[in-house]
Amino acid sequence: MASHFVWLNYGKRSVVLDLKAAEGKDKLLHLLEDADVFLSNLTPGAVERIVSSDELERLNPRLVTCQISGYGPSGPYRDRKAFDLLVQGEAGVTANTGSPGAAAKPGVSLADLGAGVYAATSILAALRARDISGRGEHVHVAMFDVLAEWMSPLLLAHREGGVDIAPAGTRHATITPYGPYVTADGVTLNIAVQNDRQWLLLCEVLELRTLAEDDRLAANSGRLARRSDVERAVADAVIEWPSFTLEQALDQVGVPWGRMNGTPDVANHPQLEAGERWRPVSLPGGETVSVLESPFRVGRYRDQVTPRVPGLGEHTEEALHDWSATRSGVNG
Repeated sequence: MASHFVWLNYGKRSVVLDLKAAEGKDKLLHLLEDADVFLSNLTPGAVERIVSSDELERLNPRLVTCQISGYGPSGPYRDRKAFDLLVQGEAGVTANTGSPGAAAKPGVSLADLGAGVYAATSILAALRARDISGRGEHVHVAMFDVLAEWMSPLLLAHREGGVDIAPAGTRHATITPYGPYVTADGVTLNIAVQNDRQWLLLCEVLELRTLAEDDRLAANSGRLARRSDVERAVADAVIEWPSFTLEQALDQVGVPWGRMNGTPDVANHPQLEAGERWRPVSLPGGETVSVLESPFRVGRYRDQVTPRVPGLGEHTEEALHDWSATRSGVNG
């Protein structure tokens, strides 16, 4: 019942099969006879050793299959084992996170989570295509492809502009001022100046009249050329303000900001409370914990039943009831 297991598996059912045994494969095929989707993320080639694509198509022509892998079904890396950190490194994410000379892995598993989201949307598209054609589709999502897609702005800047944009830590690589500033009461606010008008509004709030009147700083390109001076002046001004007072002032003129929250802050975030995102989940032993409800919501539907986290293999017998009855000669 580790936190990852609870988060990923509440509301699901759990079936355990020995897929290396003939009986285990038979049970799997039974489950797939009338399934809509078969999703797998085993090591490269593992699914094909269990059941081939042709076998699945003969069994259930309407089945949508989706495989998640590290690097895809072809190419020189196709057989490589892949874990989140390895893929982030290969795709350039870690090198472009952190500061120059101090690469950092993001605090969440971007390759794992991103591949899951792309798989979900691809499966939905495949199901919609099946509605039209009457036949299933095959989807393959590579973790590397997902992160390479997310790297597109940096990759395009290099391929088309010959520019290798250096990582900027918690600041923005190409916009300033855009990053964290500490207030008088020790709260860190991210202030995001998106355009030249907002720059003037920020100067108005912080009473930086000299900077506002400096034509060299009127455009973002000029501010970037004098980045150190601009950011130092903003930091010196922000440190004089209590956080709540500054937040109100920025809201009043329309300059975007947000707090640099730690995990405890987010766990008690008022927006999560207002959205009723925390909901109880029961564990196999009868205990109850709270998990964040999925952000995917359809219309006004919300299941009022308290979801459960399944015990490993808890639903094997239930799921395979028809298979067992057929094997024993009893009508299911």
